[in-house]
Amino acid sequence: MGGGIQMNENSNDQRALFLIEEYKNIAATHDNLRDLLGKIFTNFLLLSAFPFTVAGIVFRNGGFDLFSAPSGIHAVFIFAGCGNMLFALALLEARLGQYRYAHTVNLIRKYFTDNSPGLSDYLVLPTSASIPAWSSLGFVGYQLFFMILVAAAFFGYGIQGFMHSSCAITVLVLFIFLYVALHFYTLSKFKRHGGMK
Repeated sequence: MGGGIQMNENSNDQRALFLIEEYKNIAATHDNLRDLLGKIFTNFLLLSAFPFTVAGIVFRNGGFDLFSAPSGIHAVFIFAGCGNMLFALALLEARLGQYRYAHTVNLIRKYFTDNSPGLSDYLVLPTSASIPAWSSLGFVGYQLFFMILVAAAFFGYGIQGFMHSSCAITVLVLFIFLYVALHFYTLSKFKRHGGMK
């Protein structure tokens, strides 16, 4: 009987040690993803500056006028607009990845509070897998709005150099629709199974 109790205590200790190590690893990954958010936004800003750098080189002798720019400048803006949309989607994916790890860490906290109810008096952070909510992106939501606004402006400017105004507006609307569709697809993927597939 005594041996059974000892074995049960050992298995509980092993479980607790495993979860503590898992907690450390997941918390570190969460922090790495936070750093990644900053890097993605920095790269977005660099890509956004690129078309103006090219335009500055093309118009280096004066007469800087984006509305009478050669088609090559318009193509660079289209490239930057598409790249910025991809950066926006990467930022969204990284933010939701942060949430996936936050949910896991919350459940590890829940394990310990379930086994030692007194701990809940000392915990400020949540113990629920529903926090944070997938659709509540915090400050990243504002960054995404800004990024897709810039992406749409670049893409719209670029295509108007190759098409009539009515066609350019149609293509721009399709561009924005594509982003919105990919945004909500990514969100629904994480909601369904935590983005693990």
